[in-house]
Amino acid sequence: MEPLQRLAVPADALAIGELMRASVLNLFPAYYDATQVASAELHIAGLDLALIEDGTYYVHEADGEIVACVDAARAAGFTRLALMSTLPGVPLYKSFGFIEVEPAELTMPDGVVLAGVAMERAVDQNRPVDPIGDAR
Repeated sequence: MEPLQRLAVPADALAIGELMRASVLNLFPAYYDATQVASAELHIAGLDLALIEDGTYYVHEADGEIVACVDAARAAGFTRLALMSTLPGVPLYKSFGFIEVEPAELTMPDGVVLAGVAMERAVDQNRPVDPIGDAR
């Protein structure tokens, strides 16, 4: 079945959280040490429910299962996307046209620091990213 993109709803929170946790546990060990992975599991692998509540979080669903989370920015009128990526996410975001803007340190609530990368891309790939412009 072709994946369906739709707005996330509160009932999706558990499945999204499980997907995020599995991602951290399976991908982060290739980039971070055990202490950093454990911290990320606690502090990154959790869904910010405000994103669902404000209608800006989308999911891809296939056969009733959430398989990926994406932003339908173009449909919402956005002209550029900006995000903070952990190291395991950089190759994924690059494959979607994001560029690295600058390295960053992500300090978790427990004080553990993870290397990260600020990234962005134009929604319309034919136009360059405006690093100063508004996101809408």
